[in-house]
Amino acid sequence: MALAMLGRHWQVDAWKLNLVVLRDWELVGTQSISAKDFAVCSEVNTGSWLGRTHHGQGIGTEMRAAVLELAFAHLGADSAVSGAFEDNLGSHGVSRKLGYEPDRLEVHAVRGKPAVIRRLRLTRTGWEAHRSVPVEVTGLTKCLPLFGVRIKP
Repeated sequence: MALAMLGRHWQVDAWKLNLVVLRDWELVGTQSISAKDFAVCSEVNTGSWLGRTHHGQGIGTEMRAAVLELAFAHLGADSAVSGAFEDNLGSHGVSRKLGYEPDRLEVHAVRGKPAVIRRLRLTRTGWEAHRSVPVEVTGLTKCLPLFGVRIKP
């Protein structure tokens, strides 16, 4: 599986990295990671979409594990948040597998009806305890300032 970067707008204090997920060069999903005031808050938000025919194959777990590796191991995040509608059992399963804990509920209007999103939070300690998917990140060092990461001399 490979992740490739999309996007053209970037601000150090409010960034969003949109990635596409390829399997055998076929687009199977998208994965995003974003942050506001990362240099101060040290928190990222993740979001994803995975084509229905690719559910149940471990791809969703690999996608999220990849951006969590970026966030915690390379950017130095303290926490990551995510969320999914109550009926999105697959997404909640991925979150549990990766160590997320319940955070709060949000109610959104969807097609004129209320829909509940369960927000989840993963701390650095939780990530370290559930880190099981091997991930390789290369070529990032020169980009770190774009994420609000201060490079130590």
